[in-house]
Amino acid sequence: MPSLLERLLGDDTPDEQVDLESRQNDADEALSDAVERGNYAVEDCGVTGVAVVNEGPDGEPVVVPIARFSLGEDVENPDLDLVWKLVGEAADSMQVPFDDVFVRHYDVQFTFDGDELFEAEECRRIALTDQLVDQYATDAGFGIADLRDAVEAADDIDDEIAPVVWGECKDYSQTDNAAIVVAGTAAAASASASAASCAGAGAAGAGGGAC
Repeated sequence: MPSLLERLLGDDTPDEQVDLESRQNDADEALSDAVERGNYAVEDCGVTGVAVVNEGPDGEPVVVPIARFSLGEDVENPDLDLVWKLVGEAADSMQVPFDDVFVRHYDVQFTFDGDELFEAEECRRIALTDQLVDQYATDAGFGIADLRDAVEAADDIDDEIAPVVWGECKDYSQTDNAAIVVAGTAAAASASASAASCAGAGAAGAGGGAC
């Protein structure tokens, strides 16, 4: 039986790819709406891709949904209070579409000192566990300050494992045996990441909408 990666990259359109594309689109629309309602000072945003990083015992994809915000080319030192508000919007927007998917963690990425999602001098990420996202999105008593405290308290020196506070963005398109589902395509981990100076959504292109 072909691996999940081979199925994602094969000629036939697999169920996993269609499902993840739909979920990405739903999360992207929800995020754009939330940022518009909040009138946040961001240049652009989107749920830019879903990294398929492993395969579960029953063949289900193990994924990392990726949200990205461009804070602007004139921003050298981001306002972390704004950053965490945006993390909260991303968590809310992605939780429902990916609630019944095996999520390894959620990546919320921030580009700044550059004017586009995929063209920036700096890229940092906050990685959230599935449990924390579920708690934030479903527990009215667990607010953004609680989420921030929980992530900061649990972060350690390993920037590969969530939770991560303000780590370097991870380019999943350069990860062995991984695939990126973006706008209905799957990009192999060995594909070029030329579309992004600090890519997180893979080389297939820039998914996500403007805010």
